[in-house]
Amino acid sequence: MSAPSPAVKGYRESVWWQLGLSAYWFATSYKWFVLLLFVLSSQVGEIVPGGEKNTAWGTVFMIGAIWAVIGPSVFGYLSDRCASRFGRRRPFIAIGSGLTVIALAILSQAQSLPMMIVGYLLLQVSDDVGTGPYGALIPELVPENKRGRASGYMGIMTLLAQIVSAVVAVSLSGNLFAIYAAIAIVNVLCAVWVLWTLKDVQDEAPKAEKSTVEGFIRGWREPWRSRDFRWVWFTRFLNALGFYMVQPYLLNYLTDRVVTFKAFGLNLDKASTAVLAIGLTISLFGAFGAMWATRAADRIGRKRVILIAGMIMFVVLVPFALIPQFPVIWGLSAVFGIGYGAYQSADWALASDVLPNLTDAGKDMGVWVASISCVQIVAGGIGRAIDAGNRVDPGLGYVVVFLVASGVFLLSTILIRQVRGST
Repeated sequence: MSAPSPAVKGYRESVWWQLGLSAYWFATSYKWFVLLLFVLSSQVGEIVPGGEKNTAWGTVFMIGAIWAVIGPSVFGYLSDRCASRFGRRRPFIAIGSGLTVIALAILSQAQSLPMMIVGYLLLQVSDDVGTGPYGALIPELVPENKRGRASGYMGIMTLLAQIVSAVVAVSLSGNLFAIYAAIAIVNVLCAVWVLWTLKDVQDEAPKAEKSTVEGFIRGWREPWRSRDFRWVWFTRFLNALGFYMVQPYLLNYLTDRVVTFKAFGLNLDKASTAVLAIGLTISLFGAFGAMWATRAADRIGRKRVILIAGMIMFVVLVPFALIPQFPVIWGLSAVFGIGYGAYQSADWALASDVLPNLTDAGKDMGVWVASISCVQIVAGGIGRAIDAGNRVDPGLGYVVVFLVASGVFLLSTILIRQVRGST
């Protein structure tokens, strides 16, 4: 297991400092949650014919993800070697935040599929500029026996961001331009917060090695020599695959499969409102799962928390796929949220524990983050499979894909036992 890097000092126990450390992840979660759940699929649905909407949206999703496979590790590698009076990580977080605002402005005005692709690709690049270096902060700054707590705060901020994101989207009545503006504001405010939190951190880049393409390629291969890193990467890939086989297509699933959106005395009227309600429920109950995991990850171990969380996600998704009744779907989303929140709160600590070399924490955490990006390439192609299945029998594509996703959750959960370098 790794220990904090002696080159970096600045860890604080206070709740405010912990929240500040997680602030940029709040902005990232806020952004992607509402964009992937509702905004982008709605925009694509207005541009392309109904029978091809999953294919078109999946294409946009996949193209952006191709770059994101290497993006986080590239910028993590560069930040590891950044010699700046502002530190190694802060300049990248600031630049990434600024580029994100530009990308959001392009997407908010997109009226064609090519423009959607351009805006989405720029959004992925800007996200990687900041999150690649940002991913190194927990393994660098946080002592090993406190990483479960720090990862828990990251998970709580992730779920809290999703709750706020859904509430704001509903309050703005689905106005896409206003939603984009809100994302941009949150992005800037959270970047300022984390930059302020890190103002006292003094870190220095290694003097001996310069940034080169050859050095990056060699360094990118290094973490794969660690057995534990390979298993942590692969299990995170599988868990993310299960999630992204469902989330980007949930709005279309509700539109095509669910007749009415009445449940628990409420009438949500339309699919766009219903999908936000489901997202809000997952995030709200996910916060409870995250709060439990924050304490449990250091006490009973990261792997045990992930095992429990993964089993919950697997069990819930089966009836979710087979019973297209809104009260059932909405109720199951609460249970799914508990598992989802617990998983999100433990996985960052597990990855931090098995990093082979903290000197390259930015690059190595970027490689780990790419496990999610790789998934998006696969999940982008899922849209075509859904449309093909639906042509055979209406709704069949969704049922098959969602059941496969539940099996992927189960496999991810079982394989986490292979990790030996963390509890």
